[in-house]
Amino acid sequence: MSEIPGHGKDAHKQWLEQKEFLQFLIDTSSGEVPLYVSYKGTFIYSVFLPQSCLKGRYIDDLMKWDFRPGRSWEYCYSPDKHRALKNISVLSPFEFSASQLLKKAEPITILRSFEGMIGPKSYMVINQLLSHPNDLHFEKERGAYCRLNEDGDVEEVIKIHHQPDEISVTIAQAILDKHLFLTKSVLLRFFDRALCCAQAGLSESSRQKSKKRNDRRNKIYARQAIAFNEDNLPAAGKLRGFQIINNHLSRGERLRILSGASKPNG
Repeated sequence: MSEIPGHGKDAHKQWLEQKEFLQFLIDTSSGEVPLYVSYKGTFIYSVFLPQSCLKGRYIDDLMKWDFRPGRSWEYCYSPDKHRALKNISVLSPFEFSASQLLKKAEPITILRSFEGMIGPKSYMVINQLLSHPNDLHFEKERGAYCRLNEDGDVEEVIKIHHQPDEISVTIAQAILDKHLFLTKSVLLRFFDRALCCAQAGLSESSRQKSKKRNDRRNKIYARQAIAFNEDNLPAAGKLRGFQIINNHLSRGERLRILSGASKPNG
């Protein structure tokens, strides 16, 4: 929806319910799949998680997610009473996540920055666990991780759009499916989207109403909150949750593609 509907109208209430965004998640779970989006009030961040983690009360656990775009590996240590270093270790990107399952996850996109760079100081990199097995190489002029297809033409597999106020990263479904199959993983797409207009008229005492928005068929699990203004009209909305995306192909189909007996689509 390109324009914000008038405040107090039915269309404005529907806008805050974010049905269009939920449909966007469904529509983009195949084809060219968005992995990362940061634009105005919309944030999407994706990770790989072993399939074996999706058991028990995993939905409640994953709803505790919390991410920073630049989260990566780092090291830590602690000094003893003689100031000698001990407990030296390398920490995984999600070591301190409130979600226990996410401690086993692999980041896909890492937003890095370096003040010594000429021009823009921040840039996006892709986890080598994804780029190396698929022989992907970053082509600066294209703003994409690329490979050569069977005809020798350059194929843009992971596309990166990076502007000061807008970042998006997408991946071709064929490569995503291949990686999920090889690593026995699922793609988790976490999202947080806040909508509000200048005429909201909200205060600290504004009433809020929240509910679950679970779509088990499309594996979308979310919690939605609507804030009401002094006139008891819906004025702002927030949608936060995650989506599970599996490998679209059967084991037999994937084995035929890996052996060269058939070609992937997309």
